[in-house]
Amino acid sequence: MNYEEAARGSHRNGMNCAMSVYTALGGDKKDAPRPRSEGGKCGAVLAAEQVIMERGLGDPADFDREFLALYGSLKCADLRGFAAGKCNDYVGTAARMAGNRI
Repeated sequence: MNYEEAARGSHRNGMNCAMSVYTALGGDKKDAPRPRSEGGKCGAVLAAEQVIMERGLGDPADFDREFLALYGSLKCADLRGFAAGKCNDYVGTAARMAGNRI
């Protein structure tokens, strides 16, 4: 399964960032976290963290460190400010990184 392609496709087709990542990783969209619901954190990050926790795939803090190393922030406003229009990249990366743990 290519989690990154699935998440990017859902996002391009109008699904929000959190739902795109969460459903690509096998979750039901009704259970996806709300974007920015935790201190302004990116929805793609929140969804990946939730899957990692729900499935016992390690420490979500490890995911956060990897994502931070790539993009410099976990916050939606920062990420959108760094590269407006790149949300699909964040969605794809989060799905791939979490999917590598499955």
